[in-house]
Amino acid sequence: MSAPPTPPLIDKPAQSGHLAPNRGTEEAVIFLHLPKTAGTTVNRLIEWEYPLKEMYSVDPVLFEWSAAHLRKLPPKRLRKIRMFKGHMTYGLHEVLPQPATYITVLRDPVDRVISAFYFMRSYKLHPLYWKMRRGKWSLEDFVRNAQRDNVQSKIVAGAVYEEPCTREIMETAKDNLRNHFSVVGLSARLEESLALMKLRFGWKLSSYSSFNVTRSRPKKRDLPPATLDFIHQKNAFDIELYQCAEEIFESAVRANADEVKRIAAELEAARSRSQGSLGAMLFNARSAARKAVNRVYSAV
Repeated sequence: MSAPPTPPLIDKPAQSGHLAPNRGTEEAVIFLHLPKTAGTTVNRLIEWEYPLKEMYSVDPVLFEWSAAHLRKLPPKRLRKIRMFKGHMTYGLHEVLPQPATYITVLRDPVDRVISAFYFMRSYKLHPLYWKMRRGKWSLEDFVRNAQRDNVQSKIVAGAVYEEPCTREIMETAKDNLRNHFSVVGLSARLEESLALMKLRFGWKLSSYSSFNVTRSRPKKRDLPPATLDFIHQKNAFDIELYQCAEEIFESAVRANADEVKRIAAELEAARSRSQGSLGAMLFNARSAARKAVNRVYSAV
């Protein structure tokens, strides 16, 4: 007996045209959380847009186990999930009984590497934390030894994370962005990226705050040119992928210019109002509680 056909993606590169809320469909949304690209903020906001039992969150620490657990869930449960999100590679749609579309947020690759290094050396639960501490790794040591180059290309292409990136992998990632992602966002323009998601999926985004920002790190402009050149060299495929993402993003913003401008301004104002306020503290606390409940539900 032949294997059943792979469920189709909803191939709606809607970024090339006007976005309209996609309601009344069985479409699932898959958010590929690329490391250190403002994904934690997007995750916390997403968790207010869907019932907790209609989301599956890949655990950020036990992500290999969690992603494998997800793929073993029975079709009956998978069909009830409307949002899949977390650190995983492209390809989840292949095991879903319902059609799906992808979203993600990319970041300037040099900035992403710098942020990743300073995050990993301060986060004790990260697998590389103690290795970096014992070896007293510098940023250059991290780029040279961690084998975490071109991360965005490998994840978006669905390639093996631990293996070297190739031009073929990067081209596959570009093709996926163009054809299988409803929204391609940029962390440097997060409010506009969220506006595109709100338009596409009918999200409310009634509250807004930033989460998991790595603050104790130098700016790119403060690093030696030789260090920046080395990061650039090691992540050349990600830099080319990011240029593709910028083109897709700009096209979407132009096609929905008035609405994106209005929503982005509302989000920026909401974030400014919430800075240091009691309301922001309560929102963050309630978001943490929703995150914890959803992670427990996802793990069973």
